Amino acid sequence: EELKLAMSQSFSMDELYARGEKVYQTNCVACHGPTGAGGVGPSLIGSSITTGPMGGHLSLMINGVQGSAMQAFGEQLNNIDMAAVITYKRNAWGNNTGDEVQAKEVSEARNK
Repeated sequence: EELKLAMSQSFSMDELYARGEKVYQTNCVACHGPTGAGGVGPSLIGSSITTGPMGGHLSLMINGVQGSAMQAFGEQLNNIDMAAVITYKRNAWGNNTGDEVQAKEVSEARNK
């Protein structure tokens, strides 16, 4: 029920960023590091994914990258958490894109 309600609402940048930071710490930090500078996975600072077209970032997070360590999070993260973590990555560590992703956009990307 919470998810259904949330799909129709918009979250502020602050709400998305705070939630996204938690999702990042749980799901992404092992490969991309606590500062986004990389490790097992590539750096997210100024990367073509985190600062490039939104469609590419959504697709990568939902579907992963075949033949790499980047797993698909489409089955693991709900639309709100996916929107939050993408918003976080696009605005953390100097990636000041100003982009806010909402759950509705994630849902639309999943259905493409």
